[in-house]
Amino acid sequence: MQQKTPYSEGTNQNPGASAIGHLARLHDLHDYKVAHGEPHVRGWHVKTADGREAGKVDDLIVDTEAMQVRYLDVELDKKTFKLDEDRHVLLPIRDARLDDDEDEVLLGAMTADQLTALPPYRPGDAIASGAMPPPRAEDTQQFYGKRGGTGGVQRMTLSEEEMRVGKREKQAGEVDVHKSVETEHMSKKVPVSHEEVSVDRRPVSADSPRAGKISEDEVRIPLKAEEAVVEKRAVPKEEVVIRKKTVAGEQKVETDLKRERVDVDRKKS
Repeated sequence: MQQKTPYSEGTNQNPGASAIGHLARLHDLHDYKVAHGEPHVRGWHVKTADGREAGKVDDLIVDTEAMQVRYLDVELDKKTFKLDEDRHVLLPIRDARLDDDEDEVLLGAMTADQLTALPPYRPGDAIASGAMPPPRAEDTQQFYGKRGGTGGVQRMTLSEEEMRVGKREKQAGEVDVHKSVETEHMSKKVPVSHEEVSVDRRPVSADSPRAGKISEDEVRIPLKAEEAVVEKRAVPKEEVVIRKKTVAGEQKVETDLKRERVDVDRKKS
């Protein structure tokens, strides 16, 4: 692909560029550049028709819709014009041309007085295209002369893939919460008492009956004893509260993106 315009267009214009009506400084258009083979006049000296130093080109004012340079941001020479401070003016390219041999910009019919009569311009100010004369196709050819291209404009769109990452919910599992019963053997010593019988034998006393009788006899004495009784009852001890919460994290995603590029092969006829 051969670009015949004085600059080539990129994909996006810098949002911070000062542009009204498609006019902007080339310095602010990060994705625009001077086309291969075209002279980059930024920094070149500007001279009047009689060879006087008029200033130098500080930047190019580009019409991004027409794909053309419309104006030169010229910083006037303080010594030539006896200026106390820096001053810039916008010079239409229709009023200038490139020197065929030297890297200089020459004023055509415009005089030094006409150049200083142009309104001052501060780099970075918005450029109102309505106040400018409309562009002509022959302006660019006249400005570049022998040092510019002669063909028409050919354009090729370059595309590239961009990665956009979204999010979606998916089932990551589930949690079952259930109770189970486990048995623990407990032992505890409990003091208990019981009744026992003791039999004492002793001689009869004076108070005992004098007469005795031989016969069978029986005395029944009930005995009591304490025993440990185990009683069990369910007592609430604690409660379990179950809730869900969202935990933020990161996930690394990777992919391969395709990009179109252009190669220029120059063939000699």
